[in-house]
Amino acid sequence: MHLDAVLADLRDAGLDALLVSTPANTYYVCGFRAITYSRPVLVVVGEPSVLIIPELEEAHARATSGIPTIRTYADTGLGGLGGKSTLQVAVDHCVDAMRESGLRGRRIGFEPGGFSVDGYAYLSEAWGNPFVPTRGLIEARRMVKDAHELELVRTGAVLAEVGMRVEVDASVPGKTEIEIMARGDAAMLLEGARRHPEYHITAGSRPVSGEKSVLPHSIPSGRPLRRGDVVIHGTGCTTDGYYSEDERTIFIGPPTEQQRQIFEVMRQAQQAALDSIRPGVVCQQVDRAARRLIEEAGYGRAFIHRTGHGIGIDIHELPFFAPSDGTPLRAGMVMSVEPGIYIDGAGGFRHSDTIIVTGEGCEVLTKFPKTLPELIVA
Repeated sequence: MHLDAVLADLRDAGLDALLVSTPANTYYVCGFRAITYSRPVLVVVGEPSVLIIPELEEAHARATSGIPTIRTYADTGLGGLGGKSTLQVAVDHCVDAMRESGLRGRRIGFEPGGFSVDGYAYLSEAWGNPFVPTRGLIEARRMVKDAHELELVRTGAVLAEVGMRVEVDASVPGKTEIEIMARGDAAMLLEGARRHPEYHITAGSRPVSGEKSVLPHSIPSGRPLRRGDVVIHGTGCTTDGYYSEDERTIFIGPPTEQQRQIFEVMRQAQQAALDSIRPGVVCQQVDRAARRLIEEAGYGRAFIHRTGHGIGIDIHELPFFAPSDGTPLRAGMVMSVEPGIYIDGAGGFRHSDTIIVTGEGCEVLTKFPKTLPELIVA
């Protein structure tokens, strides 16, 4: 829970309170995470702070939230309660909490991304005073992780390596992407439960093969692996809500000369990005280190995404290793480094590592082999 730190940020921003409504930020602020957010979860960050939740979540919230003041509302369903939707009932409780806290006429921040247009219109009318847009206030603090957060990411990275080994070993002709994914997910979950019963762990993997490998965000299917395929394996875990990411490109049988060349350019580009990371370097410089090498090799148009992204409560969060991101790196940031090259007929080529920015460079958490011949199987 980071409530005290966020309260300090509010004071620095000249705000008296902040209405938090996005799932990631509610978890960051108070430690409560719902299984589903079909019913609103709101936090009034102030003095005192108040958590507003559907009544079915009360026992869960009292066991996990760092905010002792909790208000619950009834689940009204589609028909509403007294002509009001579930969102409107939740907002009414929020307005009552702000009024009881003496916030009328005060400067209250608001997360623009947490409400629909209709929801914000109802909130504004019910409260009667303008809110101050605060996009990015909590996200900026989330960029630098504390020691406990870093330990959660490290734990997830170790488990991602377990899944990667199982998936690569299972990558033989005839085995389907779904079968491989199931083995990797099961391995990560079982090993996580064995090593860390104290944590809540989820697992997700994404092996994509052949012609699908040129799609950076393809989804595993019943496609069987075939000799000659390029396969991009992606594994990762959340540990108490914090993500990790591990990706490797492998070959089912010997790669062609073209594939070897593209693979090596990708690998060198990732290493160039890793070598450029240290505090004070801006994110766009890291992207440029990888992109320049790929462009000089003639594959610039086949590199169709950024070089990496922040990792934490969200799998993609601030900052980004992207051409336009001028954020200076700071020790304690957790990032992915994943330049890729995608060419029809040859395949997709991408490694991704989870790294921590350190005082002098970076610590690479995912250590699975990256070079040939270790990644030629079957």
